[in-house]
Amino acid sequence: MNRKVSLLCISFIAIFVGNIFASEVVDDFPKGSINWSKGIVTAKGSGVPPSGAVNPSQARLMAERAAISDARRNLLETVGEVRVDAVSTVGSLMTKRDVIVTRVGGIIKGSLVTERRYLDDGSVEVTVEMPITGAFLDVMLSEVKAVPSITMTIPLPKPVKKDIPKLEIKTPVAPPDTKKVVPEPPKPATPPVPPIPPVPAKPTEPEKIDLSKVNYSGLIIDAREVEVKPALMPKVLNERGEVIYSSANMQKEEAVKTGVVGYAKEVDAAKKHPRVTETPVVVAALKGSGEKRSDVIISDGNARTITTTEPALGYLKKGRVMIVYK
Repeated sequence: MNRKVSLLCISFIAIFVGNIFASEVVDDFPKGSINWSKGIVTAKGSGVPPSGAVNPSQARLMAERAAISDARRNLLETVGEVRVDAVSTVGSLMTKRDVIVTRVGGIIKGSLVTERRYLDDGSVEVTVEMPITGAFLDVMLSEVKAVPSITMTIPLPKPVKKDIPKLEIKTPVAPPDTKKVVPEPPKPATPPVPPIPPVPAKPTEPEKIDLSKVNYSGLIIDAREVEVKPALMPKVLNERGEVIYSSANMQKEEAVKTGVVGYAKEVDAAKKHPRVTETPVVVAALKGSGEKRSDVIISDGNARTITTTEPALGYLKKGRVMIVYK
C-alpha cells in the first residue's frame, strides 16, 4: 500500500514539474539550455579524479574543480547562442568586440553552481547557471545601440495647392419677350395639411468602448501563430516597419533588472505574470521580422491604440511587455 502511494506521489510530482517546464520558453543546445521565461542559461559539466591524487578527499575536490571548469566552458558556448536582437547573437558580437569577450568571460567565471552529483566511480557532475538579466544584460545594452521607438501622432499630409486657370464661361442671354403678359387666374386655396404624428425615437445603441481610454496595465503579444524567436532586445514594429517598442523605451536600470520583455507559452500564463499585472491588453502578432525572426510586427491599428493610450506611456516605460511564443 505504501509503495503504491509513493508511486502515485512520484507520478504526480513528475506531471506537475513537467507541466511547469512545458509552460516555459526554453531553447535546448548540445552543451546547455536557455530558459527565456526564467531568464537563465544553464549548462552541465563533469570531471574525473586524477590518478595522482594523494587521498580520496583530494581526488573528489580535484574532480569537482574539473567539473566546474567543464560546465563553465559549456556555459560560455551556450551563452554564445543567446539572440541579442533580430540580427545578432552574443557569439557573433564576441567575434567583433574584445570588450564583450572580457566582460562576458568575467560574468561566466562567477556563475552559480546549482547542483553537484558525486558518482560511485569518483567522478563529479555539476550544473551551473547565470541570469541573462543583471550584469550580463548591462553588457549587451551598453554595447548594442538601442533603436528608439516612434510616437504614433503622425500628421496627415497637407493638401498641395495647384494653380488652376480660371475659365471664363459666357452664359447666353435670352432675347426680351415682346409678347403681352396675361395674368393667371387666382388658384383655389389649398386645405391645411394635418400635422405629421411624431415618430418614436429608436433605442440608442450601446456606446462603443474607446480602447484609448482603457487603463491597461501591460501589453501581451500573442505570437503563437507566427514564426518568432525570443531574444534579449526584441523590437515591436508596426506594418510599416516603424518601431513601437524597444529597449529604448525603458530606463536602463529597469531593463537590466527585469529584462526588456518577458516570454510565456500560453496567454493565460502571461496574464498571470506579475510583469504585466492585473489588466493587460492582448494583441495578435502578424509575423516575425529580422534575420533571427526576433522582432514582432503588429497591425497599424493596434500599434496606434497602444502608443496613443496615455497609460501605455507608463507601462511601456516600465517594460511591462510579454510575448507569447509557441
